[in-house]
Amino acid sequence: MNKRNSDWYIPPDWRCLLCLNLAVPCIAVFAALLLPIITRLKTADIGALYDLGLGAGVFGIILLFVARLPLYKQHRFWTFGPMQLDRKHRWIYWLSYVLVATSLLLLGIVWLRAN
Repeated sequence: MNKRNSDWYIPPDWRCLLCLNLAVPCIAVFAALLLPIITRLKTADIGALYDLGLGAGVFGIILLFVARLPLYKQHRFWTFGPMQLDRKHRWIYWLSYVLVATSLLLLGIVWLRAN
């Protein structure tokens, strides 16, 4: 039996359709969970924005450490950018930067509201 020609072959166009059928409900559920949080942030007090910004920043820094862990194991501490990371860790690296940028945005909003 040849392992390259398995019975589980799915053509690329069918894979695209299957991904769309799975992605649309996931996006709908994500939006249903995210929209009430966004509307609450419009009327939220400064404390809730500060807590959310601080939490996003701490979680982003933890994810950045996790993403760069393979480089730390190789004793490569002074490398910049995700070029030496594999695909999974590169995705975590960029997600951590999005969380840190969101944290800075929320903390900037808190600073502007406090003044």
